Amino acid sequence: METDSLLRGRALLGTRVAALITGFIRQQGLREGDELPSEAKLAEEYGVSQRVVRDAFRSLSQQGVIRTRQGKRAVVSELRPVAVHSYFRLAMEADGSAIDELVEMRLALETKAAGLAATRITDEELEGLRTLLQAADEVGDDLHRRVELDLAFHLGIVKAARNRFFTAVLEALSDVLATEREKGKELTEFLGETHAESDAEHKALLLGLGTRDAALAEQQMRAHLERVQRTFRGDGLE
Repeated sequence: METDSLLRGRALLGTRVAALITGFIRQQGLREGDELPSEAKLAEEYGVSQRVVRDAFRSLSQQGVIRTRQGKRAVVSELRPVAVHSYFRLAMEADGSAIDELVEMRLALETKAAGLAATRITDEELEGLRTLLQAADEVGDDLHRRVELDLAFHLGIVKAARNRFFTAVLEALSDVLATEREKGKELTEFLGETHAESDAEHKALLLGLGTRDAALAEQQMRAHLERVQRTFRGDGLE
């Protein structure tokens, strides 16, 4: 019982120190790759043992806030929604029908993102999206490569929306979105159809973004994703 109490106390201290370290990162304006003070220095600063600081580092590493390195100081990591990523992956693995809910979420997020991107996208970003579509034209039926290009195209649009939270959610979904794309493209081929319709919709999206018309870009993204949704639901199939 005494050991359990000590462990709980250390865990609480670790949580408190993790919050202090997060505050330190924010106050100091540290960026990805910047080093944190040593465990010994932080332990002295916060009046705790190095073991408590190590617990705090482990928690922050699991959250994607820092990266720990053997024999070197911990560094600030690129902020990544690690817990969200794990949730999405486990939800998809546990329930195959969750793919319909995934497409519903994409409809809400990516439709809005397309509208924002239309007003914020740069000429360089438009050219990058155009290059992706050209590569898709040349890739033929290489499913793996088509999935990569599809994901990159949609992520490029979301990034052009200039909303870090939209981008973080889509990046956290990377694994399950790849699975969704693979299933969708396999289903398309199973039905004896081609990827021409999806390719045409992507090209229309690119043209819509180029007009800088938010309403048009939203309409085109919604139409594209609603067709994806119908494919998964088997609407119109016997």
